[in-house]
Amino acid sequence: PLLWKMFTTNFPEPSAWWRARLCYARTSAVMAMVGYIVGLGDRHCENILFDCTTGDMMHVDFNCLFLKGHTFPVPERVPFRLTRCLQDALGFTGYEGTFRRVCEITLGILRTNKETLRSVLETFLHDPLVEWAGKGKKGNKSTIDWKQEIERKGKVHIRGIVDRLEGKMRQLDGDRQQTLSVEGHANTLILEATSEENLSAMYRGW
Repeated sequence: PLLWKMFTTNFPEPSAWWRARLCYARTSAVMAMVGYIVGLGDRHCENILFDCTTGDMMHVDFNCLFLKGHTFPVPERVPFRLTRCLQDALGFTGYEGTFRRVCEITLGILRTNKETLRSVLETFLHDPLVEWAGKGKKGNKSTIDWKQEIERKGKVHIRGIVDRLEGKMRQLDGDRQQTLSVEGHANTLILEATSEENLSAMYRGW
């Protein structure tokens, strides 16, 4: 892992280094939780930028939403990117401390405002994504059936986001759901994101 060198190179003064790493931990955690809730995937290194003046983490390219990464030829197995390189830059405590605490705070805020978020997401039912229509061809389906299928897909995606906001996660057997506390939810997500088993199953270019 070499990301930590960015901090010592760009922030040689101890106080500046501390502030930059704190900003990095906070913004990383916020984007991890928000990205997980909306199903943001395809978080390879070209889609994650770092502000060399503040230490903030910034994400770009939001084309892969609503768990689209699960439909890739090599499905994504982690809820967000938290590889060894990103962990190392958090300092000797890793994801413990600031990162974990901000994850919990962010999830708590998102849960508190879930009804507001739901109302925003429901606009996708009236103005759905083109890709929900499949490959752009109706085939033998009537216009009504085609629109109903798009609406059905939209409701499934929104239901998934609401479930994540409520802390519902499926068990390994895929059939049962458990509702987690904010702290338990954050812990489970971090463990999934750092699992060597999950990371080893990711696309090698990720």
